[in-house]
Amino acid sequence: MSATLLTDLPLLAAETAHGTGGPGTPTLSADASRAEMAPLDRALSQAPLGAFPLLEAAFGWQELRPSGWHRPAAATAIAQTSSPAAAARLASLLSTLTWANVVRTERDGLRVEVAAGAYNRITRALTGAWRSRTQLLAASPAAPDSRQAALGLWRMAMLTGGVDAHAGQLTVRAGSPAAAQALVAAAARLGMPATVDRPREGGHPVRVTGRAQVYQLLTEATGQR
Repeated sequence: MSATLLTDLPLLAAETAHGTGGPGTPTLSADASRAEMAPLDRALSQAPLGAFPLLEAAFGWQELRPSGWHRPAAATAIAQTSSPAAAARLASLLSTLTWANVVRTERDGLRVEVAAGAYNRITRALTGAWRSRTQLLAASPAAPDSRQAALGLWRMAMLTGGVDAHAGQLTVRAGSPAAAQALVAAAARLGMPATVDRPREGGHPVRVTGRAQVYQLLTEATGQR
């Protein structure tokens, strides 16, 4: 991903058709958004794993884990998604703990799978990592590990919830109130306020406003300063 794209990302919407917010409210169409955000998805999925790979993986697991009971098999799905970048990132993060593989299926799309014998151990580790988020984000602002934890949450949120970029703001969608509040706390640790909008179909929008703040978030999350 080029530095130019990072710099201009908040302006991409202004160069496309207007949305439903009325004249002067730029937005990206669904097709344009997928095409324009592909380089960002790649950069996020290939970013360094950071100091807390399991916390980042735990966010992805919370957002993407399959619902209901699944028949035990040689491999069991930790997550399923339609996003190749999200699946690749989650598998890479899990590789710090176990073998993980991405499998494409006709019914479920992409599945991130681990060996059935390791499934309970992995989910216990992810549960513990997720529970640690409050303590990690409440650490001293000067602690570099705290900042890495915050970046990991936003990195995975951009992959799992997509990125809605308008001029000077960036919005992702969290799947639960707990995930949304974790992103607000993570943004505060990064020195940028974030707000949670009213729930909409598909999730809880979390928004960072300000061109400088969006640029900072993207450059740090992708590791491309």
